[in-house]
Amino acid sequence: MVPIIQVKDLTYTYQNSKVPALQNVSLTIEPGQWIAIVGHNGSGKSTLAQMLNGLIAPQSGEVYIDGELLTEESVWAIRRKIGIVFQSPDNQFVGATVADDVAFGMENNGVPRAEMIPRVQAALAQVGMTAYADHEPARLSGGQKQRVALAGVLAQRPQVIILDEATSMLDPQGRHDVVSLMTSLRKTGQFTIISITHDIDEAALADQVILMDNGKVITSGTPAEIFAQGEMLQQHGLTVPLSEKVRQGLLQAGVKVADHYLDEEQLVKNLWTLHSNK
Repeated sequence: MVPIIQVKDLTYTYQNSKVPALQNVSLTIEPGQWIAIVGHNGSGKSTLAQMLNGLIAPQSGEVYIDGELLTEESVWAIRRKIGIVFQSPDNQFVGATVADDVAFGMENNGVPRAEMIPRVQAALAQVGMTAYADHEPARLSGGQKQRVALAGVLAQRPQVIILDEATSMLDPQGRHDVVSLMTSLRKTGQFTIISITHDIDEAALADQVILMDNGKVITSGTPAEIFAQGEMLQQHGLTVPLSEKVRQGLLQAGVKVADHYLDEEQLVKNLWTLHSNK
């Protein structure tokens, strides 16, 4: 199977900066995965995300999307395969109504109107925003705005969806709504999802976690493999998920919970099993 994304030795330094934003970054992402790229601010996460669809061109190294080398000639075809939802959805809105905004990307790609209308309707239904089709985007809540931004991406039917800190400015309910959508999309098996985040609890839901710092890939693995290394995470400015903090606290209190990382659902099941066996 051809990797959906393959990055080889990417290096990039911003103008007037002496420190590289990316240093020889290499990684491979398979189709259908949910990948969380984590790291503190300035670690290189967003620079990498913008390189994946040609918003920033690498100074050295190569990016392959679905086996095709990203170049000046191929960038527009590749952008049809990758949709990005940014941190601030207001910067992405151009339409007078929600439906207009969702249709905008398809208009740019020359999708016929007869095809566009059902795709807008389907995308809004997918993110639970059908009732808001005629509303002004500016009047929506933060979580609703991100849902509309995601609908605009889904309507274009990309192979890859990148969420670049898409939940960082949302309130808890908005964050929960967007993360729930990501979980639902992953279950369909139709998309590869890349979540750029410093929210460890969000990253814990992914199939694979990539830790970045100082423009480098420090390590990668399953959430269980990464979050078992609490000390290493702290060295790179991160912490472990809430469920891991609770598990460690229970161990210190003498409760014989599992001796490995558990997500919230697994921890609840483990505690229920311990209670039932008393």
